Amino acid sequence: MSHKLKIVLKYTDPQVYRTVIVPEKFTFHEFHQVIQCVMNWEDAHLYQFNLGAPYRSDVLKLLDDDDEFGSFFGNRYQEMDASETYLAKIFDGTQKKVHYTYDFGDDWTHEVRVLQKPKEEVLYPICIKGENAAPIEGCGSYPGFYNLMEISNKSRKTDEHKEMLEWYGLRTNIPYEEQYAFNLEIANARLSALRNEGL
Repeated sequence: MSHKLKIVLKYTDPQVYRTVIVPEKFTFHEFHQVIQCVMNWEDAHLYQFNLGAPYRSDVLKLLDDDDEFGSFFGNRYQEMDASETYLAKIFDGTQKKVHYTYDFGDDWTHEVRVLQKPKEEVLYPICIKGENAAPIEGCGSYPGFYNLMEISNKSRKTDEHKEMLEWYGLRTNIPYEEQYAFNLEIANARLSALRNEGL
């Protein structure tokens, strides 16, 4: 059996989203890696899934004995190990969505919605749809992301703007949306590479 899931990066306009089909035998940590691939993230930061509101509900994450973040905020909610909890356990017909937060500094918050069961079964995850360029790592959360896009789209850029774009590894003569436009083939190539690495 498989799950069809829509991953929506919240607070974006136009909406940044990806739709994937993932085997239900996948753990939430494996699903985290799928999200990293299709959103073009680099898996350089911590993450967690929440069964309700971000930071205010039961959580799935990699459990660590030395969890300073959890100790600081207290553990009033149930914590489950993302590497040992399967999608099938949570997406059992009653849970319609979860939240996925990546990078607790920039706080990229995604809503993962469970869609109608797919007709096709998959052994490995595939991306079937998506729209709009996702943010790049370390751009300064939502304000930084939109500032980068605005500067990138300007026909005339100051030297300071050019230096900033180059610092982020962006070309100065091509709009951000074109450089990082969603590409279904690239998303699935990244998923294939993940599979080849032993996912």
